[in-house]
Amino acid sequence: MFKSFRSKMRDRQNRKWEKRRRLGKRSYIVRRGVLRWGSIMFVLSTFTNAITCHGKMDWHLEISLLIACPFAGYLWAWGMWNVNEWRFQGARKQQDSNESE
Repeated sequence: MFKSFRSKMRDRQNRKWEKRRRLGKRSYIVRRGVLRWGSIMFVLSTFTNAITCHGKMDWHLEISLLIACPFAGYLWAWGMWNVNEWRFQGARKQQDSNESE
C-alpha cells in the first residue's frame, strides 16, 4: 500500500521537476531564489528590524539586507537546483534499470 503511494509521489515530483527544469537553471535561480526567497527574507528582516528598533530604521542595515538577502536566495536556489537534479537523475537511472529487467 505505502509502496504504491511513494511511487506515485515520486512520479508527481519528477513531473513537477521536469516542468521547472525546462525553464532552465538561470530562471529557477532568479525566480525561486533571488526574487521569491530573497524578497521574503528582506521583508521579514525589515519588519523584524522595525519592531525591535521601535520604528527607527538603520539604513546601513537595510542596505546590507538588500544585498545579502538576494545573494542568500541565489545560493539557496543554486543548492536546491543541484539537489533536485541529483534526485531526478537518480530516479531516472532507477527507472531505466527497472525497465531493462
